[in-house]
Amino acid sequence: MRSTYFAFQALCLFIGALSFSCVRDFPATAPYMPPTAPTDPQPPQTQPVNPNRLFINNDKVKLAIDLNMGGAIGYLSEAGSSENMVNNYDLGRQLQTSLYAGPYPYSVNGKDPVYFWRNLGWNPVQTGDYYNHPARVVSYQQGQNTLYVKTIPLIWPLFDEPADCVMEHWIELRDNTVHVRSRTTVNRADTNQYDARTQEMPCVYLNAPWYRMVTYKGNQPFTNGAVTELSERDMISHYTTENWTALLNAEGRGVGLYQPNQFRFKTNGFGSGRVGKEFDVASFYMNADGFMQIDYNGVYEFEYTLILGSLTDIRQYVYSQPRPETVPNFKFTNDRQGWYYYNVHDKGWPIQNELNVRWQRADTTKANFRVCSPFVYWKPTDVPKIYVQAAFTTKATTARLVWRKPEDYDFLDGPDRQIDFPIIGDGQFRTYEITLNGHAGWSGIINQICLLNPQNNLEKGSAMRLRSVTATPVQ
Repeated sequence: MRSTYFAFQALCLFIGALSFSCVRDFPATAPYMPPTAPTDPQPPQTQPVNPNRLFINNDKVKLAIDLNMGGAIGYLSEAGSSENMVNNYDLGRQLQTSLYAGPYPYSVNGKDPVYFWRNLGWNPVQTGDYYNHPARVVSYQQGQNTLYVKTIPLIWPLFDEPADCVMEHWIELRDNTVHVRSRTTVNRADTNQYDARTQEMPCVYLNAPWYRMVTYKGNQPFTNGAVTELSERDMISHYTTENWTALLNAEGRGVGLYQPNQFRFKTNGFGSGRVGKEFDVASFYMNADGFMQIDYNGVYEFEYTLILGSLTDIRQYVYSQPRPETVPNFKFTNDRQGWYYYNVHDKGWPIQNELNVRWQRADTTKANFRVCSPFVYWKPTDVPKIYVQAAFTTKATTARLVWRKPEDYDFLDGPDRQIDFPIIGDGQFRTYEITLNGHAGWSGIINQICLLNPQNNLEKGSAMRLRSVTATPVQ
């Protein structure tokens, strides 16, 4: 069996060199035997399982996914180097997808989460779990410059618990970049809708020499302005106006993470020192940190690009890409367009030409609810008016638009950050024109908006069907 397996791998590599693809279910050896749960649930003190890597490369980049690590990217280097940049200390690192939803804590099949991670909730991790059990790779394909992998992830805080979703990743080398498309198909038995969470789309762990956490946080994006080198070694989110962040070494080379229309990234450092290899604890971290509302039956896709090289290389690539929208242009045809909820629910997936929101608090002990946009970069002079196409069924006579700025730690809900507009609650669609030009607080840079109901005493049984939020009327 073992010799047959290695012969098959050799055949795959040969065919891959001819630009064909190789497909195989994995693993396909002995029947699966579940591990025995420890009486004292501590993480194993050994390193993750031995690598089982599938490589692709060009004249700029060398990359491998690891079939013993859920098919996540476990190796990445510039073509002229043999030093792996990716940190593989445990099965929560690598370069992978990790998603989050309620409830908190999340227990299933008689298993409770590790106490330290109890508030992660439902947390499928592409590579494996806290106990170093690897996630199962269902199938993969390997081409000359491409890889595809399909994975059943594990719930990170639980002992060897497959998540009720499937992750797929398409990886392609393009010059000095790696383009990745990720799709997660969810099939949960729990049909409750939980508040949105920030996601790791993806998370990137590099080894200690790539310690310089760099991004652009200024208010003049795409002008080659001075970058910021972040010094905080903590899980801190940053509003980054050029849609990228990077981990660089002392010579200024490393990996940039770019995600179109993403303005929220996170960085951190683990361990100490600036020397270490892939199985050492010391590492540095970045992710694309946007909010996402996860339904029990939803399908979620995102794309990102890794750029290898210098800071100049990273910005040059980013500057060559289509620029993000500079005015609101949200049309909810078949998805939420990055919008998400706090303390309010909609009718769930699939989205069909509107967000059908219950215009009332899910938890009435909390002060209010929010229907939130993703993070944006708008100059108020470019957005003198916002048009909301919606149908309200409510006794309320007003709705409220609230905004925040980069210097605001959250929505502040003060008079200079909000405006009320009249609505008609008869369930008929109308376009509501909200004039913002001249409002004292509509200034500087706007980085997020939300809608809410300022008349909570009238909210019971209310609904809002939202078709669009735009800078010009939708016909």
